[in-house]
Amino acid sequence: MTNFTLKAGSLVLILSFFTLLAIPGTVKAESESINFRTHDGVLLSGKFYASPKPKDGASIILLHDFTFKKGGDSSQEGWEKLALDLQAAGQSVLSFDFRGHGKSIGVNPNFWQQPHNFALPAAKMATKPAKINFSELTSAYYPNLVNDIAAAKSFLDIKNDDGEANSSNIIVIGAGEGATLGALWMASEWRRLSCTVEDIPQSGGILNLKAIGPKRIYLKANAAEDAEGSAQLSGIWLSISPTIAGKNYSTQIQSWVKDITMPRTRRVQMVFVTGTEDKTRDDFSLSLLKRVKPGFTREEKKADPKAKFRTAADQKFTGEFKYKSKKVGSKLLDEANDDIVKQYIMPMTKKGENELRTFSRKKIEDASYSWFFGPLDPKTGKPNIPITQMGIPAKFTYDQDRIMPLPLKYMGILN
Repeated sequence: MTNFTLKAGSLVLILSFFTLLAIPGTVKAESESINFRTHDGVLLSGKFYASPKPKDGASIILLHDFTFKKGGDSSQEGWEKLALDLQAAGQSVLSFDFRGHGKSIGVNPNFWQQPHNFALPAAKMATKPAKINFSELTSAYYPNLVNDIAAAKSFLDIKNDDGEANSSNIIVIGAGEGATLGALWMASEWRRLSCTVEDIPQSGGILNLKAIGPKRIYLKANAAEDAEGSAQLSGIWLSISPTIAGKNYSTQIQSWVKDITMPRTRRVQMVFVTGTEDKTRDDFSLSLLKRVKPGFTREEKKADPKAKFRTAADQKFTGEFKYKSKKVGSKLLDEANDDIVKQYIMPMTKKGENELRTFSRKKIEDASYSWFFGPLDPKTGKPNIPITQMGIPAKFTYDQDRIMPLPLKYMGILN
């Protein structure tokens, strides 16, 4: 099988299918400074770039890179230009700082009452601080930053229900360890299903002589409905890292990207962006691409964009952009920005392309969700759920619209 490779300056497959589109020049470039809160009480800070036609196209989440004890934020090189170009191309864009990074440092008292925050040094203080900083986060804590992405998606769902975005078409663009967290979040969404909540009273014992116990809440998956991951269009990874805060998760990442890109009615696409002179990240990205697209071989010579290429019809937007460069993460946007916007996202979000979903209200305030972990069915891409299996709560109808913290151990994160 001839393989699809995205290259600097040329798009090996997509240009054979589409005429290169020009970014509209009449769109006013602007952003709105926003704040939104996570389920455990962190006030995240970011920017929202509204689309001129919010019900069309996609909603894009940008995830900045970070380094353990050195930090990082969404003001890193390249992100602002990318967001503005995507906005001008008709997409809705959300950029934000992960907790403890940039301007996302405020927490409310609820933060210190959550079990996953007990291990932070400040949790032992008599008077709990109202701010956190990345320098105080332990390496084992960093995977919890995935919950910030869940909050970002909930923010977009609210924008969706207000008619200001279309969160049925999600694209995640991440750099470095931000990309690693993005892959973790996308994989987890394929295990989050809408559910019905049933109250089951406990037995009163033999002959019902004992007092009736408390009600037990049973979360039953709505099996006929798609998992929440079905809103995903693509993951775009700039120098995806095999580590989170220095701890290696390469084996888990292989499973995550495989689960994300399984054959489905609308198959999620994935693009790896690398500098080939950064051998460690480039080799890792190539290994992941071969994982999601078996048989892929990298073309060393510049391809003729007019040539006809054959590939699996449901993976024509899966491949790589590679550059002869030592740059890593968002610094690659110096070279990759136009390729990502013009040669990838614009053709993929063209009306009628790649099963682009039409706008619909999600009514998130009326929905309950639960996680169902375990192997995904190779035929449906959904969790295999035994009839007796209870879901792990993700959100109740009466709760906030933010998703509860992800049970990381079920995604292979063991600390």
